[in-house]
Amino acid sequence: MSKRLFTLFALCGVLLPALPARAAGIPESPAPVFSGRTVINAVLFTQMALPAPGPLLLAGTDGSILRSDDDGQHWRATLPDAPVSSAILQFARDDNTGTLLAAGATGGILRSTDAGLSWKLQATGQNTRARALARSARSRTWLAVGENALLRSTDQGARWSPVDNPANKPLGHVLALPGGTWLAAGEEGTLLRSTDDGKRWRAVKSGSTATITGLAYLPEFRRVLALGGDGQILASTDDGQGWQHMATGVSAYLGAVAYDPARKLLLVGTAQGDVLRSGDGGRSWQKSATGAGQYIQQLAFGPDGSVFAAGETGAIRRSQDGGQTWTRISIATPDRLNVLLIRDRTMIALGQFGAVMRSADAGDSWSSLQQAIHSYVHDISLAADGRTLVSVGANGWVMRSVDNGRQWTPQPIGLGHDVYLLSAVQDPRSGAVVAGGPPGTIIRAEGDASVWSRRLEINRAAQGNFQKLVEDRRNGVLLALASPGTVMRSVDGGRTWLPTDARTDPHLYDADASRIDGSFVAVGRDGVIQASRDGRQWKPVDSGVKTALYGVSFIPELRAFFAVGGAGVILRSEDGHAWRRLDSGTEATLRHIAYSPSHKALIITGDKGALLRSTDNGNSWAWPGSTTDEGLRKPLVTRKGVLLVPGRSGVLLRSDDGGLSWQRLPTRTTGHLKGLFELDDGNAVLAYGERLLRIELPPPAR
Repeated sequence: MSKRLFTLFALCGVLLPALPARAAGIPESPAPVFSGRTVINAVLFTQMALPAPGPLLLAGTDGSILRSDDDGQHWRATLPDAPVSSAILQFARDDNTGTLLAAGATGGILRSTDAGLSWKLQATGQNTRARALARSARSRTWLAVGENALLRSTDQGARWSPVDNPANKPLGHVLALPGGTWLAAGEEGTLLRSTDDGKRWRAVKSGSTATITGLAYLPEFRRVLALGGDGQILASTDDGQGWQHMATGVSAYLGAVAYDPARKLLLVGTAQGDVLRSGDGGRSWQKSATGAGQYIQQLAFGPDGSVFAAGETGAIRRSQDGGQTWTRISIATPDRLNVLLIRDRTMIALGQFGAVMRSADAGDSWSSLQQAIHSYVHDISLAADGRTLVSVGANGWVMRSVDNGRQWTPQPIGLGHDVYLLSAVQDPRSGAVVAGGPPGTIIRAEGDASVWSRRLEINRAAQGNFQKLVEDRRNGVLLALASPGTVMRSVDGGRTWLPTDARTDPHLYDADASRIDGSFVAVGRDGVIQASRDGRQWKPVDSGVKTALYGVSFIPELRAFFAVGGAGVILRSEDGHAWRRLDSGTEATLRHIAYSPSHKALIITGDKGALLRSTDNGNSWAWPGSTTDEGLRKPLVTRKGVLLVPGRSGVLLRSDDGGLSWQRLPTRTTGHLKGLFELDDGNAVLAYGERLLRIELPPPAR
């Protein structure tokens, strides 16, 4: 971007199973567009273009920072030296030294001295997040503001010291004025001012109670502007001592700002999709309709003086007359494009659900680097071709990966947003992927899972609210477990489905099939257990308990079913009909069961960090300690005998000794993890849930 132009933009909130099959090594694509990422579906919403021919940077949720050295054609993750799971909110640069800083990490500021190749987390001594950064060219002092934090550094961001915030309100913006004065702004009309290089601050009366959404300095007019969440703009001509209200004619939230000093042209975007235009430093305003009708997240000037507005689904608006009239540039994505990065004729657009688009001709044509990826993945399966991975999730989303889970492509199946695909299995005979979920949908794909067919559609959840698909690998029977609704059965690889006589009141939560005779057991609310020899005819059996049973698994090595539930209940049965209760020694809610053959250990997980271990067929149990109080999901036993347990808030536990001891692995996310899928014969796993992660695993400890 030309040095004569600068853009400021407000940072807005991001709108944001069965044991998995094991995949053999999958060939990698020769030149992945995105590489080195742990979190695949991080949402990117901030950016920086270093002076040409330097790199481009993108950042967003889960501590994600990406760097491109070829004008945005390929991107590689540059991870901080310490695990960072919070969002990166803003980049800033010292033009004299080239030092880069990034705000957003809890308790620290990220710092790079090699153009973003590597980052170090500089501790601030505050357990809060900085949201905005600024540097004084006059004194070379840095200031950071955020969640009740006001921090100062005089050594290029290496060390930080807290400064008193007299307003005691969250701050979102900070600005260094040429004369040495500093301004900070935030919620409830908060405006702070410092005249001693940020050492001491005092509150300034703004006359407004609306959140300040942006600060801008117009040097040609020696005027500071403060944008408001109520459509008001405050102006100061005395470096922020006194403020006046400028009439804008709108009451919508103001966020995006762009200023062209050469033309003295100031543009402000609104939450209603309009642009306010001023040529006299904000004294008077004209409103132009962009036609977007949606929140304008960013305004940016292009190299030829044209203006771009981002914030519309599948489109960017462009003006070639200084923002008076606008035309729509259509882009092949269903995502809402919120952020633009512009350098010369290269443009990168970032979407609300992770879409990354690129233009090499100043916006005339666009190519997709990454399609929008929905944030919640419920299950993963291997396709019939033996190399394609399939993930299913909320809002009817299905995605495919052909490079071992590094990059994913959504499939245009056309399912409604009310469809939640909760489960996916591979048919044991045909290899086809079958997926299903509420309100009563089952879909199927053969081969590389690029073509899908709908095999069942029950449009009322009360008739077919499918929670889980279960396969009998011995006889090739598939079940769609409903809760409530009708449990459906298929004997032709998921092509056709017929109802069974299973009762789903009380609700059924889980089911599994015996690997010995193909019989099924389903468990649910109020201690209900139902058993079936063939999955078609079901019979209630006495569990001996009244508490809810959340999980059931057949352990082939022990030739027995195990069921778990509330109040520490553990049940065992050799035939699915006669059950006996085992003493768990805990009242914790238990939900998932796994078995480590190499260590002959049963592992049970549940709520509030519950993690039990038994090496005597469940007769006695120990709690080795999970190092977390987060809810834990179903364990995975890799081919190398490593035990992994995912959980809420990004928890991933590992044990190399059959669950006797555990360590927490860094995941770089606080998103809830629901399950795990093994890759590369145990050398890597995909963790899925609110985030989709690809994690390389070190070899087991000896």
